[in-house]
Amino acid sequence: MAHQNFLRGLTKDERRAMTQKTNIHALLRVFVLTLLIATLSVGIVSRIPFWFLLLPISGLLLVSLFHFLHECIHDTPFQSKALNRIAGTVCGFLLFLPSEWFRYFHRDHHRYTQVEGRDPELDSAKPATKIQWLVHLTGFSVYRSSILVFRQYIQNTEVEAFIPPRARIEVVNEIRAMSLGYALLLLVSITLGSTALLWIWIIPLLLGQPFLRLYLLAEHTLCDHSEDMFRNTRTVLSNPVVRWFTWNMPFHTEHHVYPGVPFHQLPVLHRKIQNYLVHTETSYVDFNQQLYNKMS
Repeated sequence: MAHQNFLRGLTKDERRAMTQKTNIHALLRVFVLTLLIATLSVGIVSRIPFWFLLLPISGLLLVSLFHFLHECIHDTPFQSKALNRIAGTVCGFLLFLPSEWFRYFHRDHHRYTQVEGRDPELDSAKPATKIQWLVHLTGFSVYRSSILVFRQYIQNTEVEAFIPPRARIEVVNEIRAMSLGYALLLLVSITLGSTALLWIWIIPLLLGQPFLRLYLLAEHTLCDHSEDMFRNTRTVLSNPVVRWFTWNMPFHTEHHVYPGVPFHQLPVLHRKIQNYLVHTETSYVDFNQQLYNKMS
């Protein structure tokens, strides 16, 4: 069955139930994440015994904000559009990923998933060798692309095709405001002679990046270049802990089939389509091990 046929088979009541937005699920996750990150940050700054072991854990939590950002640009975690935009802006700032730019990048990714020349995710080459795979995990290409995007929009030069003309000013203004924010934080840190932000933000984020790269590789790598979402996307069954911190995005085929379904309803959608899934994997470790073994 193609994903379009599955969607046509849903009743109005099923659609209404699965796309119902609430605040409580996202607020609970935000509260827990904020508490955990704050606690680890205090431990790092206070240099408690073995504090350096907290750095990669904090990094994992920080990169998990990518999944929250992803939900925010779909306007699904909260009932309020304004609250989704505010939360997305904060996450984007912490991740050095402009939320409005990412919104339009991701919109075309959904419209043209795995379509050569149309899906902007395909513009970034996937690793084909073991050396490329290891380099990919460092996030070097991500940092390079981020710097180029910031420079491009600060200078207000030619923008990517996926940014509509009506949104250009909004994207430019957000990136300029983010750049000013980073400059002010750097200035304050230098003035105070403080390295706190380096240890509770920058270094953990660098340490968490490989885990995010491993996660993202599993979404579409080695899937079909087809317009059928059952064939061009992979669901990773994983475990409840991983699913919680990734906002249920391991149910990635489900998300692509019906992007309007909030993260907390994706397990319901999964139960409805699990028999139609083409690409599945039991865990991210298993997928990346198989991918690595296929490389030269």
